[in-house]
Amino acid sequence: MKKVILVLAAIGVITMAATTKMSSLNDKVIVTNKITNEKYKACIEACEEASEACKKCESKCSKDKDAKMAVCTQLCKDCVIACKAATKAMSTNSANVKSECAECAKACEKCATECDKFTTDHCKKCATDCRKAAKLCNEM
Repeated sequence: MKKVILVLAAIGVITMAATTKMSSLNDKVIVTNKITNEKYKACIEACEEASEACKKCESKCSKDKDAKMAVCTQLCKDCVIACKAATKAMSTNSANVKSECAECAKACEKCATECDKFTTDHCKKCATDCRKAAKLCNEM
């Protein structure tokens, strides 16, 4: 009977120690993620806004049968992909943050330049949001 109690007590101590250690590790991860998120917060938000503007622009421009809009549509698609990659890199504090942000900035600038050629509200918003994301990505 004493052996059973000792074994149960040992299991309890081990469980408490493991739980405490895991809690400490989780706290470190949360703090690290919070610092990372603060470091990249503005850029992540700008990339997300640009991505949403590009999706709307691409959707509306793809409905237009004008061949001139085909370039706009493709550049919006490319920009969404680049923004998502940069956002993921920043969110995970990847070693590739600088290169992903540089690619995102290029894609955003191309998209903004193309969207500026048109007078529609969605193209103008897309251009504005893409330029903001490009500026912040270039600062990474």
